[in-house]
Amino acid sequence: MPSQEPRKSTRGAAPPPLPPHFTTIKAILNCEVSLASLVSVIGVVKECQLPVPTTGKDFKSTLRLVDLSTQDEEDQTLNVFIFRQEATMPKVNLGDVVLLWKVKVQQYRAYPRSVITNIATAIRVYQAGLIPKPPALAQKALTDLDQDKHAPSPEENAYVSYLYHQLDKSTLPDEAEFKQKAEESRNVKQKFSLLKDVREDRFCDLIVRVARPPFSNFGTVTLYVSDYTENAHFHNHTLEDVPARDGDPYGYGYTGEPADAPKLNWVGPYGKMSLQVTCFEPHASYIQENVSAGNWVALRNVQIKYGRDGRFLEGFLRESFNYTTRVNVNVLDTSDLEHADPRLKDAIRRWRDYEKKKEKQLKQLKAAQAAGEKRRESLAAGEKRKDSPTPEPERLNAKKRRKAARAAKRQQEEAAAVAAKEQQPNHQLPTDDPPLKVELNEHITCETHKTPFASITSILNPPIHPTTGRPLPFACAKHRVRVRVVDFFPHNLEDFACPRTLTEWDQLSDNEDFSDSASLSSSSSSDNAAARARAQGAKTVWEWRFALLLEDADPSVAKAITTTAEPSPAATRPDRLWVLVDNIEAQCLTGLDATDLRRDPETLAQLRERMFTLWGNLEEVKSQARATKTVGRERRRQKQQQPKDIKKPLPPGKRRLEKPPLESPDVSEEEEEEEEDEGDGEEGGDERCIDKLDKSKISNRPFACCIKQYGVRAKDEEGKATTWVRCFGMFGTKICS
Repeated sequence: MPSQEPRKSTRGAAPPPLPPHFTTIKAILNCEVSLASLVSVIGVVKECQLPVPTTGKDFKSTLRLVDLSTQDEEDQTLNVFIFRQEATMPKVNLGDVVLLWKVKVQQYRAYPRSVITNIATAIRVYQAGLIPKPPALAQKALTDLDQDKHAPSPEENAYVSYLYHQLDKSTLPDEAEFKQKAEESRNVKQKFSLLKDVREDRFCDLIVRVARPPFSNFGTVTLYVSDYTENAHFHNHTLEDVPARDGDPYGYGYTGEPADAPKLNWVGPYGKMSLQVTCFEPHASYIQENVSAGNWVALRNVQIKYGRDGRFLEGFLRESFNYTTRVNVNVLDTSDLEHADPRLKDAIRRWRDYEKKKEKQLKQLKAAQAAGEKRRESLAAGEKRKDSPTPEPERLNAKKRRKAARAAKRQQEEAAAVAAKEQQPNHQLPTDDPPLKVELNEHITCETHKTPFASITSILNPPIHPTTGRPLPFACAKHRVRVRVVDFFPHNLEDFACPRTLTEWDQLSDNEDFSDSASLSSSSSSDNAAARARAQGAKTVWEWRFALLLEDADPSVAKAITTTAEPSPAATRPDRLWVLVDNIEAQCLTGLDATDLRRDPETLAQLRERMFTLWGNLEEVKSQARATKTVGRERRRQKQQQPKDIKKPLPPGKRRLEKPPLESPDVSEEEEEEEEDEGDGEEGGDERCIDKLDKSKISNRPFACCIKQYGVRAKDEEGKATTWVRCFGMFGTKICS
């Protein structure tokens, strides 16, 4: 029988090692662990900040832990940020041992590394007074936390006992100091303020937009910031056409208007909406490296007081008294506003509303200036006008004559429609869909509505006001039609998708109406926002945007013009109208997401195949017709020895996108001859005219679809909204692949 080895004394036993999968605090602080990795830590509580509410649903609590690897260095403590519901927050006291399971390593700017909880984190707390001396296990000192399911192993419980009794307790504060700091941490003042509410001798937290590039001056950096609220005690900034004086970058001392004065590089609002903030170190260095004009930033603990001249309120961002390396400037990310601070979204919304208001005011100002110029010219030339003979009437060129003829023709058709409506006041729509003489394309489906199918002719008839009987510019209505595609725009399939730069405004929940109006009216404020976003490296997305020319599917549905003995072919063929297909409806129609089709041949091939189901061989016929027309024009140009038009080059990343015609594409033979005689003098003339296609060569089948009627404001050359224009769009239609 083998002899039994003598049992070793527990007094001389070796210290237990750090349990598997655990990391020391010093390894985390010395960057020996990669960022965003999940680690497990055991430490002793040195300081605790009690839970305080956040802008979300969770509360926030902060612990500062030490262990044997950092007990000899006073500043070497690990910050643990805990985000939980208040009821599930761990309750700790001075000297308690905390076991953290799977916390995430993070680093915020120049601060030491810390850890933060996540959904997989478990927190187990050992009460200091119940932890036995080693080698006894500390399991009996555990507090109950229902949320934390991690069950400490015997090795972990043994290490907790060893850590607590081995740690030098002189490195911990006394009980009274610990409780005092914990209670003070709960008294957090809500210092956030809008600029309109800031007052002298207050310290505020701000969420603002940088209005101009930071200005460095003798170890400090000056910022101009705004949250687009007005304060009567701020400096009044004028419009962009007011220059600044040399040596006076902010225009405080501006009194004259020298010709060589530099312009303000200003992207913020005008009026009393901007605050000057003087930033000292360590904030100044961070601002110079990371902040630029147009950034949204969060500023903490900004002192508000009057400047040296005692006229305007200013802000001062100084070094923190207790934390000399803390930077109170944070550049905010506006790429994901869905999870952003609600106060930031409110500020961006105010910025958007200000830009819209500013654009309107600038247009009014320019109009007033133009009217004043005309008045002065009229007064100056008053005497000459009296003596001058009667001016001859303006001679119209071919284009203006065609435009006047179309307007007169349109007025006659509207008058005829009103007369027909008065003669048949009790006309009712048929309850059943009329039979169609041709078979519909079964590979194209649309939404089902109770309303019967309508003809293009009936849709194009001007709507009549039910009370006054006068024609209306448009009617908000939805129709079901049976049509075929006889043309499309743009002329190249590669241009069916166009790029758009995302801005902060696109992510606002109430920006849908503004985005639609901006896309139709080419709002300068939205263009400026997109330009700023591109300069800051914003994301560019691709969206569908094209138009289809639809014709009644039933050949028997034609214009009934009886005023002429020999009606022209355009007067007897079915009516046509253009429909816009926007991004959402194009996704429904094709089942494809928009991309750069010039660089994505696979998606282009899929689009061409699915559009072939919609319009048959229309693309091939149109390509041949355009090629023939181009050759003919080149021959006429060479014969007349006219130089080829050279369009102004576009900036990089831009693509020239013309608009399809809003009117009917009817062009008489005489007018076409006039166009050919004129050549290509107008820029984009060939793009704005519909090619005359040989309909006998087009082979496609009619289909059922849904179209909507709406109106948009037409603008004149000065960008001023004039009259309403009736437009049509396709919706609820799908090509079944």
